[in-house]
Amino acid sequence: MMHMRQYTGAILAIVLILALALTGCGSNKTESQGGSNSGNSGNHGDNSPGKPVTITFWDENSGPQRTPHYEELIKRFEAAHPNIKVEYVGLPASSAKQKYDVAIASDDMPDIGGINQFWISDFVAKGVLLDLEDYFSSWSEKDKIAASAIDGSRSSAPDGKLYQIPNTSNYSTLWYRADWFEDAGIGVPQTFDEFFATADALTDSAKDRYGFTIRGGSGSSKQLTEILYAYSGITDYFDQDGKATVNDPAHVEFLNQYVQLYGTNTPTSDVTNGYKEMVAVFDTGIAAMLQHNLGSYGEHTKAFGANAAEFKASPLPKSQQGYRVVTGGDNVGLAIFKSSKHKDAAWKFLTFLASEESQNYWNQNIGQMPTHIDSLNSDWVKSSQHILALSEAIADPATKVLIPPIYLPDYSSIQLNVLEPGFQSVLLGKVSPQDFLDEWAQAIEAALAEYQNSFK
Repeated sequence: MMHMRQYTGAILAIVLILALALTGCGSNKTESQGGSNSGNSGNHGDNSPGKPVTITFWDENSGPQRTPHYEELIKRFEAAHPNIKVEYVGLPASSAKQKYDVAIASDDMPDIGGINQFWISDFVAKGVLLDLEDYFSSWSEKDKIAASAIDGSRSSAPDGKLYQIPNTSNYSTLWYRADWFEDAGIGVPQTFDEFFATADALTDSAKDRYGFTIRGGSGSSKQLTEILYAYSGITDYFDQDGKATVNDPAHVEFLNQYVQLYGTNTPTSDVTNGYKEMVAVFDTGIAAMLQHNLGSYGEHTKAFGANAAEFKASPLPKSQQGYRVVTGGDNVGLAIFKSSKHKDAAWKFLTFLASEESQNYWNQNIGQMPTHIDSLNSDWVKSSQHILALSEAIADPATKVLIPPIYLPDYSSIQLNVLEPGFQSVLLGKVSPQDFLDEWAQAIEAALAEYQNSFK
């Protein structure tokens, strides 16, 4: 069962790049908005023609660089569907999962919400998401969403069904100050030896300048996973005996060196910095390099303004083995909750957001990759440095893909409750890298064993 969940959607990135190579650009045609293609089985709620309804939509990562764009899309949707009103609720990324969990516990969920791929298994195990297979099979645009993106969503669920439609893709990125690199005569690091040397060379603590910024607060475990496996070149999260590879000697070696950056080549505030604070360190000229993903593009663009050429994107350095490892499973999409009384209306809104026109608007403004094939062929994609830089690396035949076990219902809780506080303890010197990685391995192996036992 475990190996079945190591899904073919791992090659999502490759499929997306192949789509980029197709001739022609997006047509910007208007999507069908669900309409008669909503599916016709199950209780879809009271959506009689002409009867006004209000649906609640939760944005899992709200903020000034995203919320205005959702508000614009909602205006467009309501203009096309005057009988459907959308109530927008923005959730900060740092607390979104917890707010969903509280809503689930109190049976007070939205009609539709943004959820990342890492949450699917947990929500499905709790029985709160609507199976979208019937809706999707009847949707006229279903073949326009990259098949591997859909496969990835299905394979993230313990039962292999479709509960989320991805409308954006994200990949780990090394953002860097191109002007600092040019002034110092340093090239973008292609190996981790170069990465560590560059972090040191671009540090000038007397000027409050550091070579790198580490995410030590909320959300740190995801980025730590990406950089660990990027360094080691390991592409299997578990070996054939079900033993985790997170405490492999190569990962211990890397983490011992990585944490030495903290406080020397990074600000000491990094230990508690989440997304907002980490990005601010880079955007305000304190750090030369930042590991995040394509999703912070909007923040950088706003901060740099007319000087946007001063920051650029690069893939993470190559592994010890000489090839790059890209971590998959990082799609964000839309899900409908079973408790919704207006499922058809929610589906219409979902398909609107997943359409070519909406994906163009959304992804161009937030700087991420679309999942709609026509949108992938748009001119803005072909001229975006940050997307092209990642695309070229992902398209390299030597690049390998790691898929974390996001199908495990306990995966998200382990990240939040074990890995994040554990990593802070490592940065502060309270716990050794070896002990931390051993605890990580033990927790994830127990989650796998529990998952496998559920099928016996």
